[in-house]
Amino acid sequence: MSTISEPSVSADNEWAPLRSVIVGRAENSCFPSEPHHMIKATMPSEYQDQFKPYNPFPPSILQAACHELEVFTAILEREKIKVYRPKPVPWIETAGYTGAMPRDGLMVVGNTIIEACYAWRCRRREIPLAFSCILDELEKDGSVRIVRAPEVPNPDPIYDDADNEDQAHPWAINNSRPAFDTADFLRFGKTLIGQLSNVTNLKGVEYLRKMVPSGYTVEIVQVEDPHAMHIDATIVPLRKGLLLYNPERVTEAALRRHQVLSDWELHACPIIPTTRSSPPLYMTSPWIFLNILSLDEKRVVVEAEDVAFAEWIQGLGMEPILCPFRHVNSIGGSFHCATVDLVRAG
Repeated sequence: MSTISEPSVSADNEWAPLRSVIVGRAENSCFPSEPHHMIKATMPSEYQDQFKPYNPFPPSILQAACHELEVFTAILEREKIKVYRPKPVPWIETAGYTGAMPRDGLMVVGNTIIEACYAWRCRRREIPLAFSCILDELEKDGSVRIVRAPEVPNPDPIYDDADNEDQAHPWAINNSRPAFDTADFLRFGKTLIGQLSNVTNLKGVEYLRKMVPSGYTVEIVQVEDPHAMHIDATIVPLRKGLLLYNPERVTEAALRRHQVLSDWELHACPIIPTTRSSPPLYMTSPWIFLNILSLDEKRVVVEAEDVAFAEWIQGLGMEPILCPFRHVNSIGGSFHCATVDLVRAG
């Protein structure tokens, strides 16, 4: 009797049972270096002077972040989830940033992996350097389609006149060529919901609409966040029919405009995060605690010290799995950022 093997790539939502995933690596991560107006628009003001070329994160932060990613990987493997890891890269030698946040650069839609077209120059080689070995392996499955990032013009016009405070558009990039981070989009079955941001423009959205498989649509939600960069601490689908949202960035009315959410429970997160300095949040706001990963429609991975949040989502019928991740937070993300779900069953 023949058996049907599980596909190498198949996911179109954020909550079905996770079977296979990429988990990033923090080794050798450096502060990103981009023009001042971009750093000013997206990074916490108290750390903006750290965002300069060839400036590694403190070794103690990176060592702890690497350990946290190992603990996280062990949790996933304990749940019989197949984990792929990228190869370490000497980011300081490439004027790059990190391999810890693959969600920013790769997105699975059905059987298709789509690579981001980064606005940030320091991230342009991130996927080829750290993740090509994984993509090459997955591509051996003839059912898998991989969409590599389009060629960026040289010189790149993405920042031309974007630092003009009198400009008509509010973002740190212009609309001269497609730009998007894949972390600006979430999957709700055949509908993707995303946002325009300081790293995602209209041409990027138009490009993504052309690249998703037939039958999928891409919608843009209205957010109220001038510092917008990645949507996964703004709206958080826990399971089908249940979504959390950050009330400082988006309204229930804006979410209800999307037909796919018309009959969902939408909960404004009532927990107001406090700022912290140890370890520092160099690149994110304290709302990073919303950046969680659903393993299925019941279980969700939450940062170990976010106890009040864990208790609150327990009241919504979820089972939090606590995992230390504060040093990964320090270098720019949390559980959703640090993963790319390759296979979700169902």
